[in-house]
Amino acid sequence: MQLRVLTLNIWGVHFVAKLIDQRIQALVEHLTNPDVDYDIIGLQEVWSKSDYKYLCSQLKSIYPHSYYFLSGLIGSGCCIFSKHPIIGVFEHRYTLNGFPHKIQHGDWFCGKLIGLCKILVNGYVVNVYNTHLHANYHHVIPKDIYLGHRICQAYELIQFIESTSAADTTDMTILLGDLNLTSDDLGFKLIQGILQLNDSFLQRINKDVFDPAVGNNGKTCDLLDNPYVKPHPYQGEGQRIDYILYKARNDSAKCIEAYPTLHKVPNSPTGLYYSDHLAVYALFEVEKKTCSQKTSDNQIQKSLDEETRENLRAACIIVEESIQRIQRHRLFCLLLVIFLIFVLFSFNGNPLSNGYLYLILIFVKNLLSLIGIAFAVWLFAVGKPVERNALNAMQNSTYLRLNNS
Repeated sequence: MQLRVLTLNIWGVHFVAKLIDQRIQALVEHLTNPDVDYDIIGLQEVWSKSDYKYLCSQLKSIYPHSYYFLSGLIGSGCCIFSKHPIIGVFEHRYTLNGFPHKIQHGDWFCGKLIGLCKILVNGYVVNVYNTHLHANYHHVIPKDIYLGHRICQAYELIQFIESTSAADTTDMTILLGDLNLTSDDLGFKLIQGILQLNDSFLQRINKDVFDPAVGNNGKTCDLLDNPYVKPHPYQGEGQRIDYILYKARNDSAKCIEAYPTLHKVPNSPTGLYYSDHLAVYALFEVEKKTCSQKTSDNQIQKSLDEETRENLRAACIIVEESIQRIQRHRLFCLLLVIFLIFVLFSFNGNPLSNGYLYLILIFVKNLLSLIGIAFAVWLFAVGKPVERNALNAMQNSTYLRLNNS
C-alpha cells in the first residue's frame, strides 16, 4: 500500500497575514488538480472557521473526510482532510501555552494542542497526529521565555502519542505539523529519542527527488526569498521546523520520497506564495506484516539510550530554571502590589481645593493603580502558580521515566 501525506502551515492569521483569501484559493486549486494525489492532508493556522468550511466545501469531492480540532478562544488552527474514513478522533490541549498578557503573540488564546485522527486506509489503522507548538519569538535561548513551555509541550506530545498508539491496534503512526523546533533543538531530540519516530525527509529512499522550485535542503520556514517572512538576525538561510515523522508496526513502512514543496504559486501574475512556510510531502510504502507475539513488560518499559537520558536531564534543568524564574516573577509581582498600593493612597491632595485637571489626573492614576494591582495579584496568585504546577508535573513525570528506564 502507498500512502501520500502533506502538511502545511497556511499562515491564516486574519488582519495580520497577507492575501489570505487568494492564498487559500490557490491551495484549493492545487489540491483539486487532477495531477495531484494526496491521501491525507494536515493543515495548521486555519484560524477562521469560515476558512475551514470553505476548504471543506471545495475539497469534499476528493477529500470527503475532515476534522477541525476546536480549542481555546479562536480554535487550535489544526485540521485534517482525508480520502479515507476517519474512524476516531481525540485531542489534548497543552497545559502550558504562553501567557494571556502577551496579546501580541496570541498563542495562549489559540489553545494549541495535539490532535489525533484514526484513519482507516485499506484495512490499515493509521494514527495521524497534527500539532503546532508554541512559536519561538526570540531565536536565541537566553531571551526565549517560551523555551520551557515548548519543552513541556514536546513532552506532553510524547505522552499523548504513547498513550494512544497501542502496538496491537495501530498499524502506522504519523506525526505531522509545525513543531517550531529545529532538528537540533532539545524538544525535537526528546520526541525522536523516546518515541523512536523516523524523520521522513532524512529517511527517504529517493533523495534525488525534490521540488525544483524549492531545492533539496529541507528548510521550510524563514526562507530569504519568501516576501511574507520578516527577517531576524538569527534567520540564516531558513530553518526546518515542519515535519512528517512516522513509524509502523514491525517496521513495515518505508519512506520512498519526501521533500518541501508549495512555495510560489505557479503562473501567479502577482507573485503569490502559498504561505510563509513550505509544505512537506511524503510518500510511504506500507507492507502488511502480522505479529502474534504478546507484548512483554520489557517492551512496554522501553530502555532509553544514554543520549536520550542526557536530553531528559537537560530538559529537567531548563524546566527547573523556568520554575526559578517564576518564583522571581512572583516576588516582583508582590513588590509591585505594595508599590502600587502606596501610589494609590498617595498624592491625592484635597479634592475641594484642586482644579478639574488635577482631579482627572488623580482619577487616571488611581484607575491605573487598581488595574495594575489586580493584574499583579492575578499573576501572583493564579497565573504563575498554574505555570509552576505544569512545569513541576512535567519534571516529576520525567524523573519517573528516568528511574524506570
